[in-house]
Amino acid sequence: MQTMDQRPQKTSITVSTHIKERVCSRKRGNQTYDDVLEQMLNLLDVGEEGKVNGVVFLYEVPVRDEVRRLKSPVQLLLHVDKDGKFNLANTEFKILVSFCDTLEEALEEAGFQFADNLEEFSDPNIPMTNEAKEFGKKLQNMVWM
Repeated sequence: MQTMDQRPQKTSITVSTHIKERVCSRKRGNQTYDDVLEQMLNLLDVGEEGKVNGVVFLYEVPVRDEVRRLKSPVQLLLHVDKDGKFNLANTEFKILVSFCDTLEEALEEAGFQFADNLEEFSDPNIPMTNEAKEFGKKLQNMVWM
């Protein structure tokens, strides 16, 4: 019989060299392997259908009639469909842009979605769950005010 004080043993899985190289190539600054892997998984959840054509970054968003810079850029998965329309997605910040004619238009729409989420999730007059309040704080901490 196992006692309550014993911790379960860690399990390990074999990770291919290709995956390790991809993760290590994305490390920036003081990020750990786990940080990068978690970030990659957050991004890859979106593009299960279709082919991901790359990643673009959102650097600024419109906030109260002003364009504000983000403290760190938001990664957006880029997908170009058969008709040449641009789609962008990021699950961490709840951004999904579909069927834009140009990349500039898609990035502008992503900025509007980020700003809408910021306004909605940081409004103290709207009753929210603790998780929603934390998300609002996370959004506020991303923008230079």
